[in-house]
Amino acid sequence: MNSPRRIETIPAAATPRRSTPCVLVVDDDAALARLLSLMLRDGGFDVASAANGETALAEVEANRPDAIVLDLEMPVMDGRAFFRTLRARGDRTPVLVLSAYNARRAQRELGADGHLEKPFDPEALIGAVRSLL
Repeated sequence: MNSPRRIETIPAAATPRRSTPCVLVVDDDAALARLLSLMLRDGGFDVASAANGETALAEVEANRPDAIVLDLEMPVMDGRAFFRTLRARGDRTPVLVLSAYNARRAQRELGADGHLEKPFDPEALIGAVRSLL
């Protein structure tokens, strides 16, 4: 009589992380989103993007980014609503607020992990994202 075959599984905690960190860019300005993506790729990151908070929530669920660069002023679901929904779901992905309208105040108001004022230097963006990781 054959003995039953044993199937071994790997616990989720033992699943290896990707070797290159992934950053989700959330901005409704398509040209700026492309520019941010290029800068971040040049900085050594994988990049995904979303044009509003609603799309970004779906992207977070599907791909689990390592960090998020978040604009505040967007249609459909703005950055503040996205951030609050993300945290209400228990997601603690580090978020960098990127805004021309007092990003520091928005960071404090929301409890985000970092901020960067528009306009910004590409090196400042790369450094700010690296500091989140």
